[in-house]
Amino acid sequence: MITLYTMAYNEEFLIQHMIDHYRVRFPNCNIIIYDNESTDNTYNIAINNNCEIINYKTNNQVDDLKLMNLKSNCWKSSKTDWVLVCDVDEFLDINKDQLLSEQSIGTTIIKPDGYDMVNFEDNYDIKNMKYGYRHSRYDKCCLFNKKFINEINYSAGCHDCNPQGIVNFNKNKYKLYHYKFINPNLFIKRGECTFKRLSDINKKNKWGSQYERTSKEWLDIFEERKSKSIKIID
Repeated sequence: MITLYTMAYNEEFLIQHMIDHYRVRFPNCNIIIYDNESTDNTYNIAINNNCEIINYKTNNQVDDLKLMNLKSNCWKSSKTDWVLVCDVDEFLDINKDQLLSEQSIGTTIIKPDGYDMVNFEDNYDIKNMKYGYRHSRYDKCCLFNKKFINEINYSAGCHDCNPQGIVNFNKNKYKLYHYKFINPNLFIKRGECTFKRLSDINKKNKWGSQYERTSKEWLDIFEERKSKSIKIID
C-alpha cells in the first residue's frame, strides 16, 4: 500500500528497529534506502531485510541542499500512491487500516504529532522507551498520496514543507516517535559526528549550526528533555 523512502548514514543500531516498525504496520511495504556512504553494517542489514538500496554520495558530508532535493523528489517514480519519506529515527505510528480509513474520507496527507522519545534507563533498549517530549518540530508531513500531492517542497532540515496539489490533512491524530535520546553517550556521539560532517553549504547557510556544542551541552539537553517527558506509550 505504501513505499517508504529513508536516508541513512551509519544507522546499524536503528535501522532494524525502523524496518520492523513499518513492516508490522504495512506488511507488504517496499522500503527504499538511500545510503550516504555508510561504513558500518547498515547496507547488509537492509539487504537482509529485502530493502532496496540506492547509494548517494556527498563526499562524507552532511549536505542539506542535496538532502532537501532528494526528499522532495525521490518518491515521484513510486508505483504506490501513498509514499512515506522519513529519517531512520522517525517512527510514524499509523497502520494500513487507519490509512485506508483516512483515504476513504479524502485525506491526502498525514501530519502527525511529533515526540522526542527519551530513555529513562541507562541502556539502549528502544523497545521499552515509553516516555516522550512533545516537539512540534517533528509534526512532519512525511506520509502523503502522490496521486493528489504533486510537490512536497521540503525546506532545509526537511521539517517544514509546502505541499502542492489537493491538500487535505488527516482528521484523526497520529504520533511520530523520534528516537534521538536513546542513551546519553550515543546522543553525544551522533551530535558530534554530525557537526564534523557539516558541508560548506551547510555552514554558509547555518544549517546544522545547533550541532556545535560541547559534550556537557549535549548532556544538558538530554537531561532537559528527560525532565519534561511524559508517558505516551502504554
